[in-house]
Amino acid sequence: MDRWNPGTLGRVVALLILGTTVAFTAEAFFLWLSTHPSAIDVLFAVLAVAGVLAGLGRIVWAVVRRAAARGEHLVDVAIATSLAFALLLAFGPAWLALPSLVAGVSAISLTGRKRWIFPLVVLVVTAGLALLMQVPAYAVAEVLLRSLVTIVVLAGMGLLVTYASEVHANRDELARMAVVEERLRFARDLHDVLGRGLSVVRLKAELGVRFMDTDPDAARTQLVQIAELAGGSVSELRKVIAGYRQPSLAEELRGTSSILSLAGVRVVADPVPEGLPGPVAEVIGSAIREGGTNILRHSAAENCRVEFARDPSCVLVRIRNDRPHAGGTRAGHGLTGLAERLAAVRGTLEHGEVDGDFVLTARVPLDLPRKSS
Repeated sequence: MDRWNPGTLGRVVALLILGTTVAFTAEAFFLWLSTHPSAIDVLFAVLAVAGVLAGLGRIVWAVVRRAAARGEHLVDVAIATSLAFALLLAFGPAWLALPSLVAGVSAISLTGRKRWIFPLVVLVVTAGLALLMQVPAYAVAEVLLRSLVTIVVLAGMGLLVTYASEVHANRDELARMAVVEERLRFARDLHDVLGRGLSVVRLKAELGVRFMDTDPDAARTQLVQIAELAGGSVSELRKVIAGYRQPSLAEELRGTSSILSLAGVRVVADPVPEGLPGPVAEVIGSAIREGGTNILRHSAAENCRVEFARDPSCVLVRIRNDRPHAGGTRAGHGLTGLAERLAAVRGTLEHGEVDGDFVLTARVPLDLPRKSS
């Protein structure tokens, strides 16, 4: 499904715009040839058309295909527009549609108000020249309507690629922010647990040193309290780490669904199976977490479905999303690590493209051995 990748989309749209430009220009050229121009006029027209197509090709390939900055191709715009109007003035109404075609493509490279003012000016000038050439008003209106549609379609196609790239970048940023937010949460929990305890330990250690020579019993009391505080802090730290590493399966599903929703993915999930052993729920949670990460990094998904199934011997989770990028069926580091973790507990991981969707299926046996403490 590589067509939704911004780079591939840019290449396809660029080729469509260039193909449309060549087709419309060829139509005008052959229409003009029916008037039996001289060889010199044909040579001039061929050179002018080549200049127009070269200028527009540079614009489209740079801005649409390679996502270069807009507003840096004014020379190409000026040359293509000048040659288009030169053909119209030199050879007549057969070239009426060419300036507007140039304006539609050129609008892709313009920014701000110039993006809309420039095509409007081209349309007005084209209409004025057509009337001076005594083209019937109905024919002028028809040409202007066709030209307006051409401008909107070509400019819209070009801007579509820009917006698609921005959306793709925003999805990556959301994934990065989610990781940063989780790190900050963990840092806050560590500070809350260790900060107060270590501060008290430091004060009592200073008191113990002060009483060491003058009051050994008081110093011993401080040392005992330090040991108790340290033990309590270690116990609280273990709870924080356990909670960080092993959220409940429902919390894991809610967190992943929330992040995907922020990225514009609609998540529909089955109810979490009840009564799962802790180690099994932990492994299933890892699969859900990795599945969500895979969707953010390797797809342009709009919909995600999370399904659970359970039988007497194992529990299964299946994560299905639409619009995967090309290469999404290949295992990256995350999926490889998940597969290794599942294999270590006699589970299995399957992933691949099914009917155009990417499907990740993890099976975990219910008789996992408990971790030794």
